Amino acid sequence: IHFYKRKFQIVVKMMTESECPSPSLSEHARPPDNQTNLNTTDEIGTGDDLDDSGDDIVAREHNTSTDAVHSDQDVREDDLDCTDDVPEINSTLSFKEETETDRTNGQRKVETGVVSGGVGTRVANSKPTVRSTIAPVKPVEIKPVHIGDQKLRSKLKFEVVTAKVVEEHGKKHVTYTVMMKRAGGEVHPAVISRRYNDFCYLYERILCTFHPSILGEFQFPKKVLIGNFKAEVITERTDAFHKFLNMIAQNDKLLYSDYFHAFLCSDEQNEAVSYIKLGKYSDAAPLLETIFYIREKLVTISHVTVLECVVELVACLAAIEADESAFRYSLVAAQCLQLLHGHPEVDRVRIPFLKLAVSLAASLGHDPKPYNKQLSELRYSGVKTDTAPSLLEVVRDKYIHTATRTAKPW
Repeated sequence: IHFYKRKFQIVVKMMTESECPSPSLSEHARPPDNQTNLNTTDEIGTGDDLDDSGDDIVAREHNTSTDAVHSDQDVREDDLDCTDDVPEINSTLSFKEETETDRTNGQRKVETGVVSGGVGTRVANSKPTVRSTIAPVKPVEIKPVHIGDQKLRSKLKFEVVTAKVVEEHGKKHVTYTVMMKRAGGEVHPAVISRRYNDFCYLYERILCTFHPSILGEFQFPKKVLIGNFKAEVITERTDAFHKFLNMIAQNDKLLYSDYFHAFLCSDEQNEAVSYIKLGKYSDAAPLLETIFYIREKLVTISHVTVLECVVELVACLAAIEADESAFRYSLVAAQCLQLLHGHPEVDRVRIPFLKLAVSLAASLGHDPKPYNKQLSELRYSGVKTDTAPSLLEVVRDKYIHTATRTAKPW
């Protein structure tokens, strides 16, 4: 109705504004006013006039309250470029689906995407197909590291379990396998191999430091020039070494002496340091693990030497991507840090260790918040944590200028 009404008003306006007669009609041939037959159909005017009127209708604003028509006769179709056809949208715009499904009050949000080549919105159905690039990591089960009481030193006992002839560099010698464990029972005993000369050196150090009566009636087996590989000689030495070590275990002065600690750990320690310098962390890790179990049984995890060893072990295991084992021992290292709070060694390794522990915990699906909390507390106190070196760099810097054969004081 509005279309024809507007069309009629336009035609009437055009005719009233025209003062001159049509070029095709003369003044005498023009019919009288009362005989003028107005045609309000679509045949009035030329084709251009109709095109103009249609475009003007689209362009004009209609006021519904007053039905007033605001027209502009100068507006042309080429200026408006209007058409009744629905334009075809050729858009390169695309919407990327989110990798994680947002949920609000237990319901999925409306996802925006491209539907059948056109842009639109779609509501997820009751059984959506969710694609996620990051799947939730299930926490990996970590076996605990069996350690003793952190406050009480356990009674120890030693056993020489085997003795065998070994040939190295064209020379033969006998190695004695020593097992170190707690007297009340042990889940993970420490095992080392020593030669006759190692026992002999330890015996001489004791005699130089203490009176011979400290060993009672013990007689150390003598050296022999011929027959070192005979079964009788090997058996005699095995029994003597077994008795010798257990006598030391019953005397605290001997048990916690520097030279006995060197007897238990020095060979593995020197070899591990050499491997760390060379970057052979897979070879250093088993040696450091042996040292850890020896020191943990001897002086508990509250001793700084245990912290040094376990931190080096964690760094080497992480370097060879043995994350599960590294995280196992990092739990022990975290206890050591708490027990030795304020020690200079703790301040040296705390930040690098915490940053590595966060990475290990996250990769295995465990909660890294305890370690992040400690880092946040350090940052709040003014300590810079972002520029701290890695734990492996701290370990390497410690030994880079250290001679391999060194006897470190206990």
